[in-house]
Amino acid sequence: MITPQGISLLGQLIKDSLLNARTTVNGKVIETAIHRVETTADTVEIYTYLDETVVGTITRHQIIAKDNTVFLDKRDSVAKTDERGLLTRFELKIKED
Repeated sequence: MITPQGISLLGQLIKDSLLNARTTVNGKVIETAIHRVETTADTVEIYTYLDETVVGTITRHQIIAKDNTVFLDKRDSVAKTDERGLLTRFELKIKED
């Protein structure tokens, strides 16, 4: 069994390995900071945020590691307006077999 301390450690290791987020909007890649990383009982959640200044069709969200590799990749199809921001969540379930 992975202990709560072990899950916390894995969450911190993941957080320490992240560089930024990349989002494809209207075919153009926008880089932003990771909004936040949260560790719960059995998950690590990574959030990105696009503010009201980003407008267009979003087709991809990526989390980039410090070695510049794509750590997480999520396809999307959402039309974003300037009325509000967009928060995106990546959820990693931690499970021992």
